[in-house]
Amino acid sequence: MNEIVLINISGADKPGIAAQLTELLARYELTVLDIGQAAIHAELSLGMLVHIPSQTESAAVLKDMLFKAHELDLQVNFSAVSDEQYQQWVDGQGKARHIVTLLARRLEAAHLSAVTSVVAAHGLNIDKITRLSGRQPLVEPAIQQNDGPACVEFSVRGAADRGALQADFGPLAHTLGIDIAVQRDDIFRRNRRLVAFDMDSTLIEVEVIDELAKEAGVGEQVAAITERAMRGELDFTESFRERLGLLAGLDESVLRGIAERLPITEGAEKL
Repeated sequence: MNEIVLINISGADKPGIAAQLTELLARYELTVLDIGQAAIHAELSLGMLVHIPSQTESAAVLKDMLFKAHELDLQVNFSAVSDEQYQQWVDGQGKARHIVTLLARRLEAAHLSAVTSVVAAHGLNIDKITRLSGRQPLVEPAIQQNDGPACVEFSVRGAADRGALQADFGPLAHTLGIDIAVQRDDIFRRNRRLVAFDMDSTLIEVEVIDELAKEAGVGEQVAAITERAMRGELDFTESFRERLGLLAGLDESVLRGIAERLPITEGAEKL
């Protein structure tokens, strides 16, 4: 009878492992139903779900795989998968997928615990976790001066309310000092070529109108108007008109100096 077997390989990573193992399977003309591989700190984890047809003796395949793994100084584990289990896995492929991205200055276990707890609370399954950022040095000063923050991506599957997810992630991001983004995993996410940013206090760390006000000597007055607008005492148009009124007569020559010292938000220049 046909058999479906999950083969899990682990051990020290080195070139040629996948080539030698799949060459062995090819000799038996097996079908690979699924495959996944990851290497963490030079340790390999390779999984292959294979279909062994009835005309092929499964014992011979598994014995040869065991010997090959031993030859390569690897550990191997075999798990039988029933037809029902396989069909459940196939049926799950139509479920919606989302990408949850975690961005932090340094990746802490508390960050992972918080994010994955929210994912679990929404009934979502994590299919894959991928580190997108570079390798972090261990020495503290080097970490602070590293090329960029830590970034991890979670591929999650299941019926998700993205708005509810974002609502739960928001307080976590604020409390832990991290950024969390949720995107539907589809062709539009993977093929984006244009990103639009707000400028003030987003792409740059300041409000340009406040910098202009400082040059005009009316920084405190403009800040007071901004505060009134934040309290709802003025609408945006009215507050903008009042603030611009205080800048009347300011020479345009100050613009170049302001532009040259605008602080770009961390990470924006590299992006």
